[in-house]
Amino acid sequence: MTKQISDYTSADELRQVIANAKRYGNKEVEIAAFRRICELEGSAYGDPLIRRFYEMLAAYEELLTEKNGRKTAAVRTRQKIKNKGEIVCLSDWAYSKQPTLGFRTLVESSLAHLTAEWIVIEFGGRFPDWVVSSAEQKLLAAGITPPMRGAE
Repeated sequence: MTKQISDYTSADELRQVIANAKRYGNKEVEIAAFRRICELEGSAYGDPLIRRFYEMLAAYEELLTEKNGRKTAAVRTRQKIKNKGEIVCLSDWAYSKQPTLGFRTLVESSLAHLTAEWIVIEFGGRFPDWVVSSAEQKLLAAGITPPMRGAE
């Protein structure tokens, strides 16, 4: 009996699943395992916005790790979280004039739904309109249709 991706609770086991999926050319399993790693990172948080934040961070760090060939943490991002909190981080990134490295990395990996900009729009009711508008403009400039503004 084959274990379902949703049954995994270890990111390390999921990384092995990803490696095997790559070796066998199974993109569907690779993507599902990657998403599960992100879900696991966010699952410790009750607030849906904060949960999405940590899913985004997990995706970014997984992509950095893959690029660098060794485990890579987003050190500056984690420092900013510690100093300013998740909401300010999201606002700052969404409102910044230039797309961040995280934004570019996630968009280039077809993970626009995990960018800070997407999350800000998704939870639009928790951010000032000018931050949400900036996030929408950034996604549009990258050729991505933004999600509908969320009320939460």
